[in-house]
Amino acid sequence: MLTQQHYWNGVRVPYITAWTSESLPVPTIVRRIGRGGEGIGYADEEPLIDRRHEALWVRTGLAPGRGRPDFARINSLRQKRTMRFGLCQVCGHEAARADGRTLYLLGAATPICEGETTAAPPVHPRCALEAIQSCPHLRRNHAAALVERSAPWGVAGIVHDSVTLAPLPAPGAHPYDLVHVRVADPRIRWTLANFTVHRLEGVTALSLLDVVAMAKEDLQLEAAGGLAMTAT
Repeated sequence: MLTQQHYWNGVRVPYITAWTSESLPVPTIVRRIGRGGEGIGYADEEPLIDRRHEALWVRTGLAPGRGRPDFARINSLRQKRTMRFGLCQVCGHEAARADGRTLYLLGAATPICEGETTAAPPVHPRCALEAIQSCPHLRRNHAAALVERSAPWGVAGIVHDSVTLAPLPAPGAHPYDLVHVRVADPRIRWTLANFTVHRLEGVTALSLLDVVAMAKEDLQLEAAGGLAMTAT
């Protein structure tokens, strides 16, 4: 199934970007005791929708192209879909290359390491270059790598205090940085999850010149009819 591409002021909107029409009211968080033990929940919780991997998930709508894009936010449902099916975070098409590896682009000042955990979905080389050009955060710092396997690991979210139910401060530089919590971690039932987190295995770090070369190679293959799906 082809993914519809949306544009805003002449700029392509990445597939995972949130739109203003997708915001939903924040439900009341309460204490719940379930099969896996005690943790946070919603007063009107629907287990099949609101809970996954023992974590409570943020609620978000699905209305891409309606309203205006919020480039600073990511739609939780589309992020989960791209991670699960290995889709490009920019165009929404399958990201795996001919050799089975996928490209990852992170906003980081250090190289991507073996076993690193991330909530960033994969990306095509050309889409990666487009993202670096369009995103101020990626222009400042970025790291790229080819990855052999992306394995489900946990969630990224906000951990809540088991007594007060108040959000706990994140260890990052910003007050609302998301914490990576592994599925087996007891804190997961106290976490309001925003994104799926995967562990990267078989990592080969790349330079920007490597990504440019890959993008050129893809263009040549496409021109020769070797790519069934374009990233544009």
